Amino acid sequence: MEPDVSIETGSMIRIAVIPVGVSMPQHILREYVSMLSQYTRIDLASIGSFYSEHQKSPFANQPWESGSLRFKYIVGGAPASPWEDFQAYRKILAVIGVCHCPVSPDLDLVIEQFAEASKTYAFALVKRLFVFSPSEAQNIDRFLTPT
Repeated sequence: MEPDVSIETGSMIRIAVIPVGVSMPQHILREYVSMLSQYTRIDLASIGSFYSEHQKSPFANQPWESGSLRFKYIVGGAPASPWEDFQAYRKILAVIGVCHCPVSPDLDLVIEQFAEASKTYAFALVKRLFVFSPSEAQNIDRFLTPT
């Protein structure tokens, strides 16, 4: 049995956390990862189903009151497992890029690097890039998308 495999790992959503931009100091990367690590479990009661009552929901039997989503963050990413097609819990389903703006002034280059790095995660359903500590000279408003 592999060292990081337990009965609980089959229920976790694997998320790759990759540093993007110019070489980020390790203590800053650890700080950003610790911010993410606060969210390893999210109760389903806090999110609810997005289906309206008249639609036939595939999530009708979910335990919305007692269930939860569980996340496992893989810092630096992970190579694709040859077992991904047989064991779905091994797939990386999301990619989060983190960038420390003081050491990476060119945000266009950071976006290109993130797009290139996230291509290796073919099964990722969600890809997000977070930039921290932007300066006044870095105009991040043009990169923000309305939600």
